[in-house]
Amino acid sequence: MRVWLRRQVYRALTSPARREARRKRAEAKRQRRGEPHRVHYFHRPGDPACALMAPLAAALCDRFDIELTVHLTGLPAADVNPDPERLPECARRDTAALATHFGLPFTDPGKSPSAALENQAAAIIASALGRGDALQAAIDTCNTLWRGDEAAMADAAARFGEVSPEAAVKAAEQGSALRDELGHFQSATLYYGGEWYWTADRLHYLEDRLVGLGAARDSVALPPLAPPLLESQLAGNSGGAVLEIYPSLRSPYTYLAMERAFALADRWQAKVEIRFVLPMVMRSLPVPRRKGQYFLLDAKREAERLGLPFGNICDPLGRPTERGLAVLHYAMEQNKGRAFLTSFLRGVWAEGIDAGSDRGLRQLVERAGLDWPAAKAALAGDDWRKVAEANRQRLLELGLWGVPSFHTGDLSVWGQDRLWRVEQALGSQGEATTS
Repeated sequence: MRVWLRRQVYRALTSPARREARRKRAEAKRQRRGEPHRVHYFHRPGDPACALMAPLAAALCDRFDIELTVHLTGLPAADVNPDPERLPECARRDTAALATHFGLPFTDPGKSPSAALENQAAAIIASALGRGDALQAAIDTCNTLWRGDEAAMADAAARFGEVSPEAAVKAAEQGSALRDELGHFQSATLYYGGEWYWTADRLHYLEDRLVGLGAARDSVALPPLAPPLLESQLAGNSGGAVLEIYPSLRSPYTYLAMERAFALADRWQAKVEIRFVLPMVMRSLPVPRRKGQYFLLDAKREAERLGLPFGNICDPLGRPTERGLAVLHYAMEQNKGRAFLTSFLRGVWAEGIDAGSDRGLRQLVERAGLDWPAAKAALAGDDWRKVAEANRQRLLELGLWGVPSFHTGDLSVWGQDRLWRVEQALGSQGEATTS
């Protein structure tokens, strides 16, 4: 009964009808109050993703009839930032790749900006909050900050003003509190009418929504930013490249990635190495409610964009994941790891199959072409635990910690929405072997 109830909760949370009803309520409330389309932007100077989101927010204001309010935030809380040492470098690399794709100015300087310059940027933005130039202050200080240009930062202070360090900290605390209250945990985020849009490659969802509400200015046609997608028509020889894939059975984003990652490897004739790891929450890494709920809702809209079923969920936390990993370890020995991994993920994230029961797990096993009695016998072993830990250590060595992650050649990248970078890397390796 408890499994059935949880499935119903997940179906309700991810229901498109529920999302549409929430949007209609927000729009009715806005119209009733005679308010503008108000978008909230949460900015942290030291977050490289803000170096892209701030100018994109300005472009959004030009293209749509909206009122944008800037909020300063501080560092993400410890419970939503499980690896603060690796995050800055990972974020810089990712931002630089997105900037190149979107044609935006950002170059990874190879290090985080100085604390003194970052604090001054926050003080300048805090001075501009509540005025019409707060977003421009955020843009200008971001550009200056990542160049490490102290003279330009002093010029910005002269133009926008500068509050005391204490006042800047208070402003960031207030912004962070509002963001947390509204249900998010990071900067470089936009909030509109009950929904969140985090980083540059989610902005198109907000643009589509505003277009549907008739908020686009007359000169606006289609949204200018298309999310990077795999070029399914491209194929080639990657020159014997190896693609390491780091999945978690409890990650909805892993589900969204796996079949596409395998197809990508096949198109480029790359060898796949599955390096499964335990879910973050089963590795004593926190996943608070607001973080988990955002990921769930974001995974749903990503699934819709990708044409994948999602939302009939039977959460495999705990015993179901352990059973699944034991079978996955056995399946890999039988050269059926790919088949079982995709069967399991589709089962728990889209079909509501209870992998914690023998009946459910057997269904997942047999449709992967595995023998159920042999797979059931594998549940008694625990060699998979050593493999999972070795994979985790390898992942950390690559500078990553989350899932799904991918490594090939010189590229180590995190996220189902970064498979386009994997595709580029496989193509580059193929070019290198033929040049």
